[in-house]
Amino acid sequence: MIYGLAAALGWGLADFGGAVVSRRLGSVRTVLVSQACTAVAMSGFLLAGRHRVGVLAPLLGWVVVNGAVGAAAYASHYRALQLGPVAVVSPIGAVYALVGLVLAVVLLGERPGTLAIAGALVTVFGVMLASADLRRVLEGTHERAPGLPLAVLSAFLFGVAGFILAWLSKEAGWVVGLWSSRVAQVVALGAVGLMLARRSSPPPEPVRASALLGALAVGLADLLGVITYSAGAERGFVSIVVVASSVFPLIAVALSVLLLGERPVANQYVGVGLVVVGLMLLGFA
Repeated sequence: MIYGLAAALGWGLADFGGAVVSRRLGSVRTVLVSQACTAVAMSGFLLAGRHRVGVLAPLLGWVVVNGAVGAAAYASHYRALQLGPVAVVSPIGAVYALVGLVLAVVLLGERPGTLAIAGALVTVFGVMLASADLRRVLEGTHERAPGLPLAVLSAFLFGVAGFILAWLSKEAGWVVGLWSSRVAQVVALGAVGLMLARRSSPPPEPVRASALLGALAVGLADLLGVITYSAGAERGFVSIVVVASSVFPLIAVALSVLLLGERPVANQYVGVGLVVVGLMLLGFA
């Protein structure tokens, strides 16, 4: 569970930064730069530890699938953050944990136990309440807020990609599994970015240094998230790690309160309380 909470910290920072940077740099370029940053960093870990990549041979097909699904998840999520309000997009992202939980139970045969499952459901529901102004979410859903369909799509894709990454980490070790996932995602994102650049008219504006540094910072925050998530998945139950990591939207809420002066509403206090209860149930389980 500790690994999952550390992953939530990294992903929460990346989410907040991604919402800011993608509106200056564009969603595709933001995700491409940030993911390239993580791929380079993981290549350094791979070389420094002299890890063998030959273990990936029987898993190569899944690496390709993970790269394609992960790239689509990141691209759709950052595009949703660029288009829509974080108060609508971020809570939906937490639903990815339920997708990962179901896949871990069905495909890996994990049996977290009744207490752990109850804790998972309470935690995810609490995150959704705590990370949004419920009135704004209902208004955005009713009015089809920009980015809403992409947010739903990215939540599902992240659940699938996160599960495959966790499985690769168990089979090949977290360093090799995460390295292969990041490289495959960068290749997929690079192909999409190149295709969009050729079709773009007029040509995209030059990248500003400040925006580029922001995207790199997003990549470093995401790196913290994926490293701790992958390491935790290798060592323990995927179902527990994925649920604990789903609290990442709370980080974005906290930053909004501290840096943007936003004031929490009543349902957010209730949500925080439910998250605490849910995590305690997971801990006891």
